[in-house]
Amino acid sequence: MLSPRWRKSNLAIKIMRVFWGNYDADPGKLIAYKYVPLKLLRPFITILNANHGFGQIKGTTKKVGANYSPVPVCVFRRDNRQLLWETTSKPDGSYSFRNIAKGLECFVVAFDPNEEYNAVISDKVVAR
Repeated sequence: MLSPRWRKSNLAIKIMRVFWGNYDADPGKLIAYKYVPLKLLRPFITILNANHGFGQIKGTTKKVGANYSPVPVCVFRRDNRQLLWETTSKPDGSYSFRNIAKGLECFVVAFDPNEEYNAVISDKVVAR
């Protein structure tokens, strides 16, 4: 139980809320509760297992030498073929995967959404 001194104090503590998964926060309700969005200079990374870390894998999807987008791209661990992340290439054809353990050896697979070409695989890609 709080002491009378703490109950009468104007001290207020707000707890930052973090939303995980497919939940979409209602900005109207958050504003009504006077929550202020946190502006980070860089997104933070959550390390939940040995696959996660501060490494990145970047690349570009191309079709007959020209940048090609949107293309579904997946990254897998090489040693056990576990899917780590999926993304879609940006309009300029670039893609990047963050939150991968540095030094982890992977392979990247890009799929042609029009099914005119087979999937393209980049093997022995190391997260830097």
